Formats: sequence, structure tokens, C-alpha cells
Amino acid sequence: MKKLILAPVFASGLVLMIPLGASAQSSNTADVRAYLGGGIGYYRLNDDNFLDEDESLKDDRFSWRGFAGFEVNRIFALEAGYVDFGSTSEGNRDMEADGWTIAAIAALPITPYFAPYAKVGQLFWDRERSVGSLSRSDDGNDFFFGGGARFAMTDNVDLRLEYERYSLDDTDLDMASVNVQFRF
Repeated sequence: MKKLILAPVFASGLVLMIPLGASAQSSNTADVRAYLGGGIGYYRLNDDNFLDEDESLKDDRFSWRGFAGFEVNRIFALEAGYVDFGSTSEGNRDMEADGWTIAAIAALPITPYFAPYAKVGQLFWDRERSVGSLSRSDDGNDFFFGGGARFAMTDNVDLRLEYERYSLDDTDLDMASVNVQFRF
């Protein structure tokens, strides 16, 4: 019930903040800057059809990531990255996965120090799954999305808190991460 009440309040607050975000941006001229970053994350994995329909794998694990990109006006960015989901297991079921990402990011700079953002992109993944001695490797690419908040620590260093939703065919991964971004 609380979620039903808080959702309209949160949405109304975002709509009211749009004019503030426009005034917080100091310049409308294109200022393209490169950045590098990395972070650690914690993800929840859910694979109901692990190697066959009778097996499932559900687990929580740490991961790490690296990324590089170009941003324009602190509002729009294009980003490429690598995410290592590491190894996860439950009983005799194991999975290792990693992948490369490419994404577009749109931020709303509410103040010079704070900007919520949305992210959409494509994950190009590899994974290996096994149950006992039976194993299978596969790869593919799937759409992902996410959102977060960027906090300017200095003129060139940002702290990013992110949530992302990945899919590896029938495996869902929800990941929260803390990242540091260095702008040049």
C-alpha cells in the first residue's frame, strides 16, 4: 500500500524538478569529455530453467566492472564497459558469466553536484553453466536497462550509485553497484 502512495509522490517530485535541472546546468554549449571508471556490485541471480526445466539456480554474489565513455553537457553520455559476474553456485549447480556493454545515459542535473540518470544498452555475454559433470557454455546479447544517481565529488571525480537489470537469455540478474568515475 505504501508503494502505491509513494509512487505518485515521487513522480510528481521529479516533474517539479525538471525546471530546476535545466537551471542547474551552467552551459548549453557542447562540452564533450571522456571518462573512465570502475566499481563493485552485488547482484541477485534467478535462473528457473538452468540446464533443463527441472533445475533452477538462485544466488546473490559480488561482481566488479570497468567502463569508459564520453559525456556531453553532463546530460548525455555514451558508455562501453565490462562486467564480471564471477562464479555463483547452489548445491551442485554452478554458473560463471561476464560480458561487454554499450549504453546510452541521460541525466537530469538537478544541482551541480547531483544528477539522477537513466541508462539503456546492450550486453554481449558469455556464460558457463554446470550441474555436476554436465556443463554447457553459451553466449549471446540482450537488452539491459538501469538507473542511478551521480554525485560530483570534485570537478573531475564522480560517485555513481546504480541499479541495472540484465538478462542472459532466461537468466535474470539484478545488480546494485557503487562506482567511481574520473573525467578528463
